[in-house]
Amino acid sequence: MGFNAAVVRRLAAGPVISAIMVTLGLGALMRGLFPLIFHGIPAGVRLPIPPEPLRVWGIIVPPEKLAAAAAALAAIAVVIWLYGRTRTGIALRAIADDRQTALAVGINVDRHLGLVWAIAGIVLMCAGVLWVLVAGGGFGIALVGLKVFPIVVIAGLDSIPGTIVAAVLIGSIESLGAAYLDPQLGGGFGAMTSYLLLLATLIIRPHGLFGRPPAQRL
Repeated sequence: MGFNAAVVRRLAAGPVISAIMVTLGLGALMRGLFPLIFHGIPAGVRLPIPPEPLRVWGIIVPPEKLAAAAAALAAIAVVIWLYGRTRTGIALRAIADDRQTALAVGINVDRHLGLVWAIAGIVLMCAGVLWVLVAGGGFGIALVGLKVFPIVVIAGLDSIPGTIVAAVLIGSIESLGAAYLDPQLGGGFGAMTSYLLLLATLIIRPHGLFGRPPAQRL
């Protein structure tokens, strides 16, 4: 919220790309600074659950991944409820659709944008803990955040359920690409498939697979 008040709010009237580049710069600063501050901190997280894998319908499932999936589903349900069932969520959606109109009807845009940063921080903290629980730590996991761009654009900027579907779709495509395309085209090509899918979505359906096309006055 402090970064929003000091930096992002001053860029609200400018191009969206300005705010995006500033936040990417903040991420680069954090990746460079935090390893020095938190040097020697253990990179693993242990849960008080049995380490033995579970067998579900003949499929071996690690218990930590099952716990992470349950926590992620709970967090998704809370976010969907917040944006769809509360006055604050409706105000945030109104600001996303048209900031000037939201100001005209009396919505405090600055306060709500600060709240968005606070919510984003909470959600990202939960996501980071769950990722470390499943895949281990290290500041290289910040690069996982770059997957957000193709996921959100492919899903549509106004569809939370579509984001879930797009995330599963991209994860499956990357796994298949790494298994079948990397041996033929070289290592790392599987990681590019999500961005190729992003380009195809922008060309064929710019508002995303589940997003709504912009309303036009006839």
